[in-house]
Amino acid sequence: MLRQDSKTQAEKWPGKLFDPDALKAYTPEESGEKKGVYEDQVATFKADTLDELAKKLGITDAAAFKKSVERYNALAAEGKDEDFGKNGKWLTTIDTPPFYGIHRKVRVSAIVSGVHVGEHMEVLKADSSDPIKGLYAIGNTAGDFYCGIDYTMWMPGLSLGRAHTQGYVMGKYVANL
Repeated sequence: MLRQDSKTQAEKWPGKLFDPDALKAYTPEESGEKKGVYEDQVATFKADTLDELAKKLGITDAAAFKKSVERYNALAAEGKDEDFGKNGKWLTTIDTPPFYGIHRKVRVSAIVSGVHVGEHMEVLKADSSDPIKGLYAIGNTAGDFYCGIDYTMWMPGLSLGRAHTQGYVMGKYVANL
């Protein structure tokens, strides 16, 4: 979810801000051809109320949805995310309509700062170098690659080579088990 003035709110955030007009290509309610956009990504909705947004997003429990927004707003007002650990300087309330929401299907858009992995891409137990048997991670789900907690999100395809190489390494290892 985001709010109408998110571009203003995010001006000091790292990364690249896109022109809000570009969002129209992802909005089914906006007329015109959706150039350069996969059809299943045209799923950004705008609403004047949270109930209306919940309906457009296909959320069946609007009360729980609004409760989640209320909780997030309380954390933003406190300047501390006790639920997910998001840095307080990135928190902004979602309280001014119109509201925007993106309906995400079951897929991963981007993960950064993934889990710790061993040399064969096996996921390691928390605070340990012991692998979790049968659990592997590659690409952005595998951490410790960018020497920090994040990498630039505005460079499409940045991790493709990494994902292919790690998939090969992991696949070769698993094939020999």
